[in-house]
Amino acid sequence: MLRGIYRLAWKDVLADFRHRSTFSSMLFFSVAVLLVFQAAFEPNGPEAQRLVPGLLWTTVLFTTIMGLGRVFQSEEENGAFEGLLLTPLPRGALFFGKWLGNLVLSLLVMIMLVPLTLILFNVNIWHQLPLLLGLLFLGTMGLTALGVLLAAMTQTARSRETLLALLLLPLVAPLLIAGVQAMNTVIATGSAVGPWLNLLLIFDAIYLSLAPWGFGWLVEE
Repeated sequence: MLRGIYRLAWKDVLADFRHRSTFSSMLFFSVAVLLVFQAAFEPNGPEAQRLVPGLLWTTVLFTTIMGLGRVFQSEEENGAFEGLLLTPLPRGALFFGKWLGNLVLSLLVMIMLVPLTLILFNVNIWHQLPLLLGLLFLGTMGLTALGVLLAAMTQTARSRETLLALLLLPLVAPLLIAGVQAMNTVIATGSAVGPWLNLLLIFDAIYLSLAPWGFGWLVEE
């Protein structure tokens, strides 16, 4: 089963790099958002440091939504979604394969996004870069898990990207708040340990345990 998950995720990542579709769109969008924020606020040192957590999570949220809107696009365009369901893999494995492919693309964008943010806003917290990336990794795990489930739910809708955003935003709000507060704690104290990190882990566990079950129920219906 693990090999099937890996192959499905690798197929999605490889196809995306061949067609230069989702990853390049996510990267250009995130850079554009940061440039607009920087030009609009032009924050100084302390103010920029205070704004970084919110700016990073806002950019990650909208960039991830852009990627989630295309999770099942190739299967829909080629009429291959039913074929995907006919594979001998369990429904949960199909979910984790699609989730892992989207997670890899999102993380590649973040690896470029965080250093760019620190450079654009002239914030000298480079020694905390691994912790910032770690928190974004944890938050993106839960965000993409719930997002893949909702993308499967809305894939046949006429305005699926709008509907996906409307459903996803209120459901991930607690996770985003936990992520922003945990990042504030890292910048202030240099440590991520605390109640906000625990809350982030709890939301990850909830989304990653319930989303595969919901996906299996949804495709059976």
